[in-house]
Amino acid sequence: MNYQDLAEHTGTLVALLSIFAGISGFLMWRMFSRVEKKLDEMLRMCCECQRQLAERYVHKEEFHREKDALWGAVNSHSHSPDGRVVR
Repeated sequence: MNYQDLAEHTGTLVALLSIFAGISGFLMWRMFSRVEKKLDEMLRMCCECQRQLAERYVHKEEFHREKDALWGAVNSHSHSPDGRVVR
């Protein structure tokens, strides 16, 4: 094959490749910026949810006291002959 005949098309090929690379770069930038916006929105919603949950539910100290009492009741219980739980 005579490669000298293809030399005149090299400029067109490079121009097309640069156009496609530019379009691909723009689409990737747009995709990443949308993902970043979605992540920011998700983080904002998560922080807002955590703030609401902190107001609605018991604090850690109260939970640990109740949890310890519950585990103590579970670990030290027994059953009567008819199957009822006896502390």
